[in-house]
Amino acid sequence: MTRPDRAAAERPPVRIQALRLLLLAQTGIVAALWLATWRSLQGYAWIGGGVETDLFERGLSYLAVLVPTLPVNLLAAFWLGRGGRIARTYLAGAAAVTAVQLILLLMPVDPGRLVTPGIIYALTILPVSFAALAIAVTGSAKTWLGREYAPTGRLRTAVETPMWAAAATLALAMAVSVGTWVSAANETGEPTGAYDESDVWSRMEEAVTNTAAAQAQFPGFESRTVEVTSCLYRTEAGLVTYLYEITYEMSPFPDEAAEADFTASVRDSWNGEAYRLVLDGPGNDGTRTVSAHRNDDIDLSLTLGEAPALHLQSGCVERVEESPPCLDPQGDLPPEANRITGLTCTTEN
Repeated sequence: MTRPDRAAAERPPVRIQALRLLLLAQTGIVAALWLATWRSLQGYAWIGGGVETDLFERGLSYLAVLVPTLPVNLLAAFWLGRGGRIARTYLAGAAAVTAVQLILLLMPVDPGRLVTPGIIYALTILPVSFAALAIAVTGSAKTWLGREYAPTGRLRTAVETPMWAAAATLALAMAVSVGTWVSAANETGEPTGAYDESDVWSRMEEAVTNTAAAQAQFPGFESRTVEVTSCLYRTEAGLVTYLYEITYEMSPFPDEAAEADFTASVRDSWNGEAYRLVLDGPGNDGTRTVSAHRNDDIDLSLTLGEAPALHLQSGCVERVEESPPCLDPQGDLPPEANRITGLTCTTEN
C-alpha cells in the first residue's frame, strides 16, 4: 500500500486536474442557479400578489435540493488530488447528486410547479457533467482513481468535518434569510403612495355625481357594477394593490338633442382645471365616447349610443383594511341592479 504522505505528494495527471476544475465549476453554477431562482421567486412574490404564493416552501425546496452539491463536489475535488477509493466514492456521489437534482427539478420539486430552474439546470450542468464523465473514463484518470490510497482517520476528520459543518451552517443561514425575507414581505406598513383604498370608492362615486347626475338632460341610471381586481404587485410597504372599476348603465335618452346637450355638459365639466380630456369622438367600436383623466388618478369615460354608460377606473391603490365599507349606488337602484365583484365590503347599519 502506498504511504498516505507519499501519495498526497504525487502530482495528479492533467486530466484529473481538469476534472477537479469541472467539479468546482459545477459547484459555482449550482450556487448561482439557487441565487437566481430565489431572486426570481422574490420578484414573483411582488408582482404575483405577494408571499401568499408558497414562497417560503418554494425557496427552501430549492435550497434543500441544491445545497448537497457544495460539500460533495468540493470534497470530491479535494480527494481527487490524492486518488484512490475515497476519490472514487465522492466522484460517484457527485454524479448521483447531479442525477437526483435533475430529476427533482424537472418533476418539479417546486410547489408552484415551476420547471424553468430544471431546464436551466439541464442546459448548464449537463454539459459540464458529460465533460467530467468523458474525462473520468480515460485511461490516465482510471489509473489514478484505481491507485491504492487510504488517508488516515485524522486527515479525513480534519478535511470532511469542517466541510460538512460549513455546508450545514450555510444552509441554515440561507434558510433563516429566506424566512426573514418572507416575514418582512408579509408585514404591512404605512401606505407609501399618494392614494390608498380607504377613499377611492367614495371619490369615484363623487365623480359620478359631479359629471352625470348634476348635468342637464341626465336620463338616470339603470344599474351599477363595481369590480375590484388585483394589480398583481405589492408596494414597498408590503401592501397589496387593487384597481377599482365602476360602471353605471344609463337609461336611454329621449331624443338626440337631449343626448347632445348631456354630452356637451359632461365634456365641459371634464375640460376643467383638474381634468385632462383624452377622447371626444368614436371609440374602438365606433361608438361616440368622451373620456378624461382626473388629477387624482381616476379615468372617466362616457359611452353613448344604444347603451349609454358611465365608466370610471381608478389607479392602483393600496389596501389598508380587509373589508372596506360598502357604498350604496346612486339613483335609488334596487339591490338586484347593483353588482359588486372582487371585493368583500361591509355594510354599515
